[in-house]
Amino acid sequence: MSEQDLTPDQLEQLREQLASVPAGEVVAEAAVPLITMAQIRMGLPEENARFRDLESARLLVDALGGLLAATEGRLGAPEPSLRNALANLRMAFAEVAAHAEAHPAGEASAPPPAPEPEDSGILRPPSGLWVPGQD
Repeated sequence: MSEQDLTPDQLEQLREQLASVPAGEVVAEAAVPLITMAQIRMGLPEENARFRDLESARLLVDALGGLLAATEGRLGAPEPSLRNALANLRMAFAEVAAHAEAHPAGEASAPPPAPEPEDSGILRPPSGLWVPGQD
């Protein structure tokens, strides 16, 4: 459905709904694809090994770090979970990069498993990724 298909009242209602979303939640939502794509580009879990591209993974992790640095202390409730996700991504990247260096392309050896995050008491979806609204 496009804007042209909405009545003026429906359009106004949509604008009010969008305006009611806290900015911190918008930023947290923007972080989720960075986290997901970084894991995929690291080739994690193993079924994503064919998508491994460590330069892309580094860019995504650095982008998440920059986003969190720029918004430090202003995201509210999602901030600790996002910082934890960033720390886990950095550790996983270091392990995958070390493994890739020790086993250059062509060698048949699986990368080390991603580190298990500490139990923070937050319920997580099966992938282990933090998803806004599911904590």
